[in-house]
Amino acid sequence: MVEGQLHAEPPPGARARGLTIRVGIALAQQDESIATLWHAVEAMEELGYDSVWLSDTAARDGLAPLPALAAIAARTERLKLGTSVLVLPPRSPVLLARELATVDALSNGRLLPAAGLGLSEPAELAALGVLASERAARLEEAVQVIKLLWSGQPVSYEGRFTTLEQVRLTPKPRRQRLELWLGGRAKPALRRAGRIADGWLASFVSPPEFARGRQTIEDAAAQAGRTIDDDHYGTTIFATETKRADTSHPALQIRADLDLHDHFAAGPDALVQLLERFTASGASKFVVVPVCSDVRRWLHTMREAIAAFES
Repeated sequence: MVEGQLHAEPPPGARARGLTIRVGIALAQQDESIATLWHAVEAMEELGYDSVWLSDTAARDGLAPLPALAAIAARTERLKLGTSVLVLPPRSPVLLARELATVDALSNGRLLPAAGLGLSEPAELAALGVLASERAARLEEAVQVIKLLWSGQPVSYEGRFTTLEQVRLTPKPRRQRLELWLGGRAKPALRRAGRIADGWLASFVSPPEFARGRQTIEDAAAQAGRTIDDDHYGTTIFATETKRADTSHPALQIRADLDLHDHFAAGPDALVQLLERFTASGASKFVVVPVCSDVRRWLHTMREAIAAFES
């Protein structure tokens, strides 16, 4: 559970504030078949899903998210493209700023970048090759450099890890303001999001933890003299398309102390109930990870319930 509770009363729910509710789908990338990816993407575009999300790891299976999203952009017209979340510390922020801007340009402004420190598993940390003591500092500097370069203006910058002399990024992102969300659930990560992020994409949190995390972010933003848009708070959850609670997905083992029913739903009705609990806690954007053997069947089975929830 997140430490401390700053306010006894949670913030008004997302629906009560009239926020736009959107639900995207994360492709787990455990199936090595590229054909499976295309079948899922085609179904999502055809059925009207809001967005597709790909994760980013060094030591686990899966496609590299940015080249995969660029390929998806070329085969779709309306599906938004998200990263959940892109690992910043080991990357060059200059090259990454260009890669993200390129995907946004190729997709005509459909990129939804969310970033973070990455998994804290020993194998992952070793594969990334970044000193633990530098991870947070590298992330914060990367966010600053990326945003400066996205402006399209020549940038001179002297940081701890990056030096720029009149560097100008082309192409610019398609949108005038490409926003960068951050993940994380620890108090330092929440405060960091409040200070430098454009939004928060949580994961492995309960609805009450989400409400407290959002309040921590809002307090940190206020202390930094800034605000985050009211509808820029979201979370990742897991769901099966049947009432059978299949908990075999490896990600469900990451937080053994978290009640399964606080981030996992079995069937369309249970998914809507869980989504409603999070909207009451201040979330308006969601990334749902299908726990299934046939993702196309999952997408068809769950579409009616998700579409009704979004409307």
